[in-house]
Amino acid sequence: MALHEYECPACGGAMEFNPKTQKIKCPFCDSEFDVKDYIANHNSDSAGESADDYVTNPAEGEADSSQPMFIYRCGSCSGEILATESLGSMKCPFCSNNVVVKEKFTGKFTPDYIIPFEKTKEDAIEAYKGYVKSKKLLPKVFFDQNHIDEIKGIYVPFWLFDATQNYSASFDATKVRTWSDHNYHYTETSHYDITRVGSERFEKVPVDGSKEMPDDLMESLEPFDQSKMVPFNMGYLAGFLANKYNVCADEDQGRALSRMHSSAITDFRNTISGYSTLHARSEQCTPSNESSKYALYPVYILNTSWNGGNYLFAMNGQSGKFVGNLPFSLSRALMYYFPIAGVIAAIAFGLFCMFA
Repeated sequence: MALHEYECPACGGAMEFNPKTQKIKCPFCDSEFDVKDYIANHNSDSAGESADDYVTNPAEGEADSSQPMFIYRCGSCSGEILATESLGSMKCPFCSNNVVVKEKFTGKFTPDYIIPFEKTKEDAIEAYKGYVKSKKLLPKVFFDQNHIDEIKGIYVPFWLFDATQNYSASFDATKVRTWSDHNYHYTETSHYDITRVGSERFEKVPVDGSKEMPDDLMESLEPFDQSKMVPFNMGYLAGFLANKYNVCADEDQGRALSRMHSSAITDFRNTISGYSTLHARSEQCTPSNESSKYALYPVYILNTSWNGGNYLFAMNGQSGKFVGNLPFSLSRALMYYFPIAGVIAAIAFGLFCMFA
C-alpha cells in the first residue's frame, strides 16, 4: 500500500484542511491551497504490515466490531503508525504528519461524494459545553469533574440510497354527524370507499456503512445539507480521520428501504383527512428502481468519562447539531421537582379548603 502525505511545499509542515476557509492550510507558514489544486509532494510506499499482537475490542454493550490492526511507516520520520483495517486517514503520532492510505479510497472504495467539515474541533468543544449546561438533572459535579478524553473529527462512510416507493391502498372511512331537537338526539353515519394509488421518489437516503458507528446515533445527527456535497477528493481528509466502509450497500439497503417505506405510507395517509374513522382494507408499498452511491460525512466523536462511566457524544461536522448521553442525578431531580410539587400540592389543598 502507498501512503498519501500532506506536506507543505513551502516549509514541509503538516498541512490540514481548514473547515472555515474550505482550503488546505499549513499552520506553520500559513500557505493555503484550493483542494482541487493541491498535489501531494511527498508520498511513501509503506505497506501495511499485520500487527498480530493488537486487536480492537468493542466497548461493553456494543456489537462485536473487533478488527485486525496494521502498522504503516511514516514517509517523513519513519515512525510506525498503528491503525485498524478500515481506518484510511490518520496522523503520525511522532511527527504529526497527516497521511492517507490511498488504497482505502481508490478502486471499489472510492467515494462518489464527500461533505467537507464546516465546524472545527473548537466548535465541538463549545457545543459540548453548551449541551452539558442546558441539562438540569446532571450531577452537580459532573461538568467540573468530567473531562473530554478524546475528540475525533471523522469522515464516516455512508451509503446513499435512491428508490421509488409504489403505493396502493383502499380504506373504509366514515363521517359521523349528530344533532338534536326537542324530542330526539340524532346520529348520521356516512360510509366512504377511499382509494389511493401513486408513487414517491426518494433520493440519497443515508445509512452509515461503518460497523463501529451506532446506526441510531448517526441517524440522530441528520439532516446533512446534501446540496454542499462535492465530488470526492483526498485533500478534504487532511487532518481528519476517515474510515472506508466495512458494511456493504446490500447489507444497509434494508434499513434505507424501511425508512422510505414508513415515510411513503405516512405521506399517502396524510392525504386523507376529514373523516371520523379510517380503516385499511388493503395497503401495499413496494420499492423499485433502487440504486446507491458512496459518500463520506463529517462527524465529531467525543468520549468523556466521569465517576467510572463512559459517555459518547457526536456532533454533525457540517451543521453543529449535537447529541449524546448523560448521567442522571436523582438528588438534583428531587431538588428541582419536590419544591414544585409542594407548591402545587399547597395550592390544591387551599382550593379544596375554599370550596369544600
